[in-house]
Amino acid sequence: MRKEITNTQAAAERKAVTYQSEYIDTLNRLFDENEHLAELKYFFDTAYFWSNEKARRSHKPEVVILGTGIPEELVIAAGAQPYWLTGGSFGSLAWSDDIVPRDTDPVSRSILGYIHQPCGADFSDSLFIIPLSSDRMRKIAFELKEEGRSIVTVDIPAQRDDKSAREKWHRQMLALTEAVAKHTGSRVTRSSVLLAAQRVSAARNALKVFLDVSRGRSDIITDSARLFIAGSYFLTDDLDSWAFRLENLTRRIYHISRQMPFVRNDRPGVLLMGSPVVFPNYKIPFLIADTGLEILDTADPSAVKNNLIYDAGVLHGSKSRLVKTISSVSYMNDASPAFVTNLSMQRYISGLLQKGDIEGVVYHVLKGQIEYDFELENYEKQFSAYGVPVFRLETDYQYQDVEQLRIRLEAFSEMLAHNRCREVKKAL
Repeated sequence: MRKEITNTQAAAERKAVTYQSEYIDTLNRLFDENEHLAELKYFFDTAYFWSNEKARRSHKPEVVILGTGIPEELVIAAGAQPYWLTGGSFGSLAWSDDIVPRDTDPVSRSILGYIHQPCGADFSDSLFIIPLSSDRMRKIAFELKEEGRSIVTVDIPAQRDDKSAREKWHRQMLALTEAVAKHTGSRVTRSSVLLAAQRVSAARNALKVFLDVSRGRSDIITDSARLFIAGSYFLTDDLDSWAFRLENLTRRIYHISRQMPFVRNDRPGVLLMGSPVVFPNYKIPFLIADTGLEILDTADPSAVKNNLIYDAGVLHGSKSRLVKTISSVSYMNDASPAFVTNLSMQRYISGLLQKGDIEGVVYHVLKGQIEYDFELENYEKQFSAYGVPVFRLETDYQYQDVEQLRIRLEAFSEMLAHNRCREVKKAL
């Protein structure tokens, strides 16, 4: 009886926000704020695929990756384009009400909801790759296995300085590559691994250039749109076309920037980090913009991963050597909070702080993802050394707390604006 009441309450809360309406509402705002950039249409269409019921039902993913922690180069080399499930939708929570408790973290509920949606993609023949980065991912793996689905689990050794941990990871990546190849009926060769690594590097490099060119130019493209473009990497089923289109968009922004010289605006620049913000649930980046702040950079596991670009000199040797190189680079630079010490994230943050224009940090924590809270103290010390204040914000995927969050963010924005005025007076 209690579960029936809980499910009824949950359904009532989501009545005004359906899966498709959440996507469309977010896309409409992004379009309205950036309609002068025609090159964005490709990326909007890519995201629309995930919201349109007819389009979703037409897809039969071969290989599904939960989260972003698996080196996709190896999956691509084994003959499959990854179908990423990273959560992000409040509307999809309704489809998981009968599977997990209501207090389960929203990412897990969103992922399971998407898999079990009544009118969605056909996952009956999919191979699910699940990194066991947290207890909730272990629960998801157990649930899918109990349903009889084909799964491959990847344990993430928590201490990277241990040689045996690196060897364990390498063995798992070899086994993963073989499992995907068996599932797709493909043969993994040295050439397929090399080509996959080159394609992923090209796409990541295109994204890096885009983020560099558009950074701090919210007068040309909004911060939320920059975040959306980065996240669309995990929505596309054609990586090469995605990279080509992104290069076109970057050229367009570059040409506009040459015609519109940079003028420092009055919006304090912040770093958004913590629990990843995943499309379409963009209430946080939208609120940050609405309260007079500018997102200069993001710092989460996928942002760090997108910076892993292979130099030509690294990609050499046999097939086994290439697989080992890719798996080692992925493991040693993974910024997942699953690690005992997250040196990868600390190094990444140091690089961002050295740019000298980050004035504050919005540390986003989704309810239930306590591993991000465990790391906060270390990051606060790191930011304190640069005199950068940190604002912790806890929320979930529901929209009822928007006004409460707005009030708190406005206060943080006012504090940063005051700090900027004080620095200007000192300079005078």
